[in-house]
Amino acid sequence: MDQATKPGTHRPLAQLVGPDGACHDDSMRRRAASELPNYPQDRLMFVEGLRGIAALYVVLSHFRSMVDPSELAGKASSAPEWLRHVLAPFSQGPLAVAAFIVLSGFCLQVSLFNGKDGRISDLRRFFIRRAWRILPPYYACLALSIVVALTVTVNQHTMPFDQYVPVTARNVWAHVFLVHNFSADTMYKINGVLWSIAIEAQLYLLFPWLVAALFKIGRVGILLLTTAIAVAVLGIFPESIKLYPWFLPLFALGMVTAHFAYRPNARVGVLPGLGLFVFVAGIGTTAWAVWARQAIPITNSAVALAVAGMIYLGSVAPHQWLPRAFAWRPLAAMGAFSYSLYLIHHPIEQVLYVFRPSFIQGPAAGVAYLLVVGLPIILLASYGFSRVFERPFILNRKVVEPVLRDGLGTPLSLPLRTAARTARLEYVEPRKRTHAVVQITEGSGATLFSAPG
Repeated sequence: MDQATKPGTHRPLAQLVGPDGACHDDSMRRRAASELPNYPQDRLMFVEGLRGIAALYVVLSHFRSMVDPSELAGKASSAPEWLRHVLAPFSQGPLAVAAFIVLSGFCLQVSLFNGKDGRISDLRRFFIRRAWRILPPYYACLALSIVVALTVTVNQHTMPFDQYVPVTARNVWAHVFLVHNFSADTMYKINGVLWSIAIEAQLYLLFPWLVAALFKIGRVGILLLTTAIAVAVLGIFPESIKLYPWFLPLFALGMVTAHFAYRPNARVGVLPGLGLFVFVAGIGTTAWAVWARQAIPITNSAVALAVAGMIYLGSVAPHQWLPRAFAWRPLAAMGAFSYSLYLIHHPIEQVLYVFRPSFIQGPAAGVAYLLVVGLPIILLASYGFSRVFERPFILNRKVVEPVLRDGLGTPLSLPLRTAARTARLEYVEPRKRTHAVVQITEGSGATLFSAPG
């Protein structure tokens, strides 16, 4: 080992990072902000931005079906042709749900790299944390949705309202136990978006076994296995299309993307260009699939590839313009309460539209009203809902420094090869008095050393 890479020849991390966790060295702060890949314990702002975009898309898609429900009713549209063209891009609500599924798999897997090796160490704690995270807002939303359905929705007798009623004991209990997606008779009742929460909760139940399978059969193996399961379910039970079985491989795709980003192959390293290529190809394929009216599993899989490419690129090269665009502060701020926005926007939208001013008539005026008046009210109400029913139940995670295994079998939570300029980071493990140095140099990859202090 030459002098340049000997432990102790660089300023220790403790001198660069204060007790508050903030960076107090200007040069390191600049590198951290512009060049270094993300760590698993970082708040990934571009992920928040993607969540915000997906949630907003769902809101706008329901604006479309509210003012022009002709497609749901099986009738000719009464909207002007120009408005139909303007609203056409917002006819693919399940695309946003598919994006959420990939993001969910990615974020759950990334959380297992926070001072860990990517496996679940405490199954009971994992399920408690998941339940505590999604159930309080969900049940609060369910209660609100039941009230709206019984007092507003049930009196409309037209689409899209008819698909959310009647409210029966069976519908309510199916929603309480998150199994309403098992039947077309209960799937869209009460609140038309809650079906995806049931699917996500069921994926959470499968997650520990997916993690175990990923380590057992590998990244490609888990994608092939989950795809085979989805194809088999669709082939044997064609009516299961409403169960969205293809969400299983999309969820696994998010997990695998996290592995490629935070546990890259030491010889290959990370490939930001590949992430950009997958993102662009996914967007192009999605546009083609929607234009060609391909089956929903095809369109969902295409947008899932785009999302996977984006989150990979954002994880390994957050300084590039595209991840920074998705990390735009307003988008990230909306993403912070996107779960609440997704949950409650629909009952609020129904109330606003039913009790709109009498001069708001016709699809064009309805869209303008929902955008100018409805959207700000929905955003504010969702933010308030999040403050009351979501944020108090988000358990603060203790940020743990990356774990170094004996013999450095697992790299730091830092990709080993990048196109960024030379950057250097020294990690000091205080208990074992061990130093680890990561050097990232354009064209030469990264080197990782460990030696007794």
